[in-house]
Amino acid sequence: MRPETEAMDAIESNARPFTGRKMLLSMLAFFGVIIVVNLGLLGFALDSDNGLVVKNSYVASQDYNRMMAKARAQEELGWRAAVTHRAGVVELRFTDGAGAPLTGLEIAGRLGRPVTDREDRPVAFREAGSGLYRTDAALGAGEWELDAVARDGAGAEFRRIVRFFVKDPGQ
Repeated sequence: MRPETEAMDAIESNARPFTGRKMLLSMLAFFGVIIVVNLGLLGFALDSDNGLVVKNSYVASQDYNRMMAKARAQEELGWRAAVTHRAGVVELRFTDGAGAPLTGLEIAGRLGRPVTDREDRPVAFREAGSGLYRTDAALGAGEWELDAVARDGAGAEFRRIVRFFVKDPGQ
């Protein structure tokens, strides 16, 4: 025998044949990885924003003219609202078109994260004088959204939606 043939015979005798069992295990491993990755992506998708702005766009379109009229009326009021957060308190400062503080407002709304409703909570503000309104809100670090509606004694309504970032919850 030639030396090359002896070496090839030694390699072939040590090689294990590719059986149906190996094929089955290979296929199960391949599809198992795909299934695990898909389940992980599904989990991320369920935990994120669904992208819905309104539940029924047809009904929302029917209210468009009414919403635009409310926006024009709000703009004509000339009210302005500034939002601040510090030491577990959210503050709203309301002024009129001339910059004078607005007092006697009733303010309520919703405070939560912009992309999920899991941490949403209703809030009611109390007047602290000179156009300043406060509510206690221990917020975690990250981005938050306040949707507040203010009403005066004459029935005028002002809605303000503002996003703000909390760097350090203790401050």
